[in-house]
Amino acid sequence: MPAKNQHQPGTASWVDIGTDVDAAKRFYGALFSWQEMEAGPPEETGGYGFFTKGGSMVAGYGPQQNPGPPAWAIYFAVSDADATTKKVEGAGGKVVMAPMDVMTAGRMAVFQDPDGAFFSIWQPGDHKGAQLVGESGALSWVELQTRGVDAAKQFYPAVFDWAV
Repeated sequence: MPAKNQHQPGTASWVDIGTDVDAAKRFYGALFSWQEMEAGPPEETGGYGFFTKGGSMVAGYGPQQNPGPPAWAIYFAVSDADATTKKVEGAGGKVVMAPMDVMTAGRMAVFQDPDGAFFSIWQPGDHKGAQLVGESGALSWVELQTRGVDAAKQFYPAVFDWAV
């Protein structure tokens, strides 16, 4: 699949994991042949970095911020993080982390849908999202597992203009 330099609003554009960074580098490097690239000086980035495949960014990593097991986070591309936040709230979702600038990389926010599933949004700045998708070792599928299927069928179309 060709390299990506932008993602349409409402599409999955990035994934990252909060975890033991050194262990993740070893594990995913061995599993997917990913290489790592620091996002910048740790004092500015908090230790965040990028996994790359063939020189293209495919995912992010950083130190775990929350208790419990490490977890991958999915980001959906948006053109306006603040407007999307209003849609999330209007559709019954919860704001976990309000929109914030990530240096010049972009703007992000974290939410929970009405059933409690976490998801994030990304309004790109310098960082457009995954540069490689749809092939082995890169983002290729995003799926929601929920008991609140009917609520999800109402919520996500209201937020992202998706069809069911």
